[in-house]
Amino acid sequence: MEAEVASFVEHELNDADLKSWRSIKESLDSFLTILPTILGFVLSRLLCGHLPMLSTRRFLLELLLIGLPTVILITVGSAYSYTYSLMVSLAVLVYIYGNIAPNPPNFVYKVGKRPIVFTLLRATAYSGTCAAILAVDFPSYPTDYRKSRTFGAAVMDMGIGLFVVTMGLVSHRARSIADLRKLRRSVIPLLVLGLARTIVITLIDYHQDETEYGRHLNAFFILGFTKLLGSCYSLLVNSDEQLLGVAIGLIFLHELVLQLGLSDFVMSTAPHEGFFSANREGLSSLHGCVALYLLSIYFAKWYTSHDSLTYQGLIRKLKRILFVAILCWKLVFISSFLTGVARVTFSFGYVIWIFAVSLSLIVIYAFFFELKLVRPDICSKKSIGDDVQKSISLPTFVESLNMNGLTHFMISNFLTGMVNMSLDPGHRSDLESVLILSIYMFVCAGVVFLMLKKGIRVA
Repeated sequence: MEAEVASFVEHELNDADLKSWRSIKESLDSFLTILPTILGFVLSRLLCGHLPMLSTRRFLLELLLIGLPTVILITVGSAYSYTYSLMVSLAVLVYIYGNIAPNPPNFVYKVGKRPIVFTLLRATAYSGTCAAILAVDFPSYPTDYRKSRTFGAAVMDMGIGLFVVTMGLVSHRARSIADLRKLRRSVIPLLVLGLARTIVITLIDYHQDETEYGRHLNAFFILGFTKLLGSCYSLLVNSDEQLLGVAIGLIFLHELVLQLGLSDFVMSTAPHEGFFSANREGLSSLHGCVALYLLSIYFAKWYTSHDSLTYQGLIRKLKRILFVAILCWKLVFISSFLTGVARVTFSFGYVIWIFAVSLSLIVIYAFFFELKLVRPDICSKKSIGDDVQKSISLPTFVESLNMNGLTHFMISNFLTGMVNMSLDPGHRSDLESVLILSIYMFVCAGVVFLMLKKGIRVA
């Protein structure tokens, strides 16, 4: 009888999550919650851009502008996050329009094969994930920010989706079997890391939420399998443009299977027994991941289709992106009522939400870093390449993450485990939480900064 009541309550909760405004509100709140990180990048460019790129002083100042607000605003200061974002945004816009002259109409914006906005989006994913995976273990971390077990669009639900997007933005369509063989250099390390994490967690009996990816799978496995399957699917097309049709067809087919019963099975209270049932969350999400991955590759090829753009050309491109972003947000709102937004299954609503967030971030970053904060006297010179332009335009914090983002992610995972086993974060005061998280952010960012300074690239 108790099991029947529990099952009924679980069904009612799922139905309430699906047929309510909760996912819509969460999807918007989550996007607004990452604005302090965006503003930290902008402030770092404005206030520290005159300092040498590899200056320790610059790194420390940027950490105060990016890391410290992030730590405070996702813990003890979460109630003031929107106020902070509003006040800083107004101050930045007033300063830019009052002190920075607009670029001349004939100024040519370099896009390149690895645009600045892609680098910033990648840094946003790594920085936000690094802060959240440890902060969630402290009592001062808001409950609304935690990952959804069924339907929902919480802040931490964005992590894996943004990683898939950023992986797709820097990937290429596989054109032959020879291209698949080259995947060994990128796929095998991810699978090895995933296996190593599973083995270590099992040996030390470290708690892992099985409703996230399953009993044995983790984010590394999901990313590795996504890249492998995505490359196999891309062999079906003859051009990058056709990836859009494959991605759309795949996500609709994926959602159809979910609606036919897979979603109910994944979110049920059935025990995690047997390989497929034990890992049903991760396995069921793979084709949604692949669809988002292929969509990101298509978008990257479209965005970089021109090596350089005039001012009007860039404005037209950003207007198109903004239009698609608004359309995607509308689809997210509709999906919240029809099919639900679920990270655990990478549903249609979730894929569209992550794509909407990514496009919105790209528009914001393009406005600041490509329209307003690019200096024509430097970037218009033909002798300056894409890498040099980015070094001038981007914060040191961002460049260090761009160079060794995966290393930063692995360090943050390792330190998260160490803190949980040694410092008991669940019983820490607000002050202790901020102090521990600040030191943790400093160590994670400091290691990759030193690697940038020494010119060391690992992953």
